[in-house]
Amino acid sequence: MKAQEWIERLPEQFVVYEITTISPNDYRGIVFTGMGGSGIVGDVLKLFLEKDGVRVPVLSLRGYELPPYVREGWLLVAISYSGNTEETLSVADEGIKRGLKVVCVSSGGKLREVAQREGLDFVEVPSNYAPRYAFGFMLSAVMSLFGKKDPIERIRKHLEESKGEIKETAYRIAQVVQNYIPIVYGTPLTEPIAFRWKTQVNENSKTLCYTATLPELHHNEVVGLDNPITRNLCHFIILWDPEDHPRVKRRVQITEELFKELGLAPIVLQGKGDTLEERLLYLAYLEDWVSFYLAEFYGYDPLPVKVIDRIKEALNE
Repeated sequence: MKAQEWIERLPEQFVVYEITTISPNDYRGIVFTGMGGSGIVGDVLKLFLEKDGVRVPVLSLRGYELPPYVREGWLLVAISYSGNTEETLSVADEGIKRGLKVVCVSSGGKLREVAQREGLDFVEVPSNYAPRYAFGFMLSAVMSLFGKKDPIERIRKHLEESKGEIKETAYRIAQVVQNYIPIVYGTPLTEPIAFRWKTQVNENSKTLCYTATLPELHHNEVVGLDNPITRNLCHFIILWDPEDHPRVKRRVQITEELFKELGLAPIVLQGKGDTLEERLLYLAYLEDWVSFYLAEFYGYDPLPVKVIDRIKEALNE
């Protein structure tokens, strides 16, 4: 299956998994761990749980080690599409040793073997996808784990109904940002999706892309706009949500005004939908298509990730 078909069928990935649900407030804290296309799932779930009013700390961890304060009584959700991500396996092993409740989400690989050996809960997602193209499967699985089943059905329907509009918008955006370095600015509510935009452009379009988040970028990043040599290499995109803090929304307006004063035309995007989940997944699906069209314009096959493969080979030497 080619990248375009995977993207076309992404809405179909949003299905409810019939699994035993977990109440986050039954634990001292929650850690999601994953890398790359699997790691973004933890970022999004952290945001969803916090918006739902979770009363315990929630971490989304990328790396090899758990923080020292994560101990028995915490929940660890280890997400690796392949099941062979060494950082995720390292954290899962450490979580087992510390006595955490560990749940594994994967299509198989070593993570499934660990779950079987240790008697851990295991949620299996369909195999034979590139990890970044299985985002809907993994997100649905973890949303189901936390009992967020109704939003899954709404997301699926919303993306199906919006697909034509999303593709048209994505094509226009790709035409505009072609030959520039995309800079994606997010807000506290769109930050995970802004990061997803960066990584999808990096992997699918084989292009550098960077992100920053309001309000922090108003304390440093914006000063870099003083240099016309570097700012004119970039095209700026701002993602925001109606539920953002009022002062953040004002900062979005100010940022847009600053760009216009410099003669720049930023792309300012708000996801469409009745709920935060729908709006964020709208923006995520939009980026899947933007990165696909950019790859087409540059003449790249979106699927190969040769540099990542080279790094993995070096690590295995």
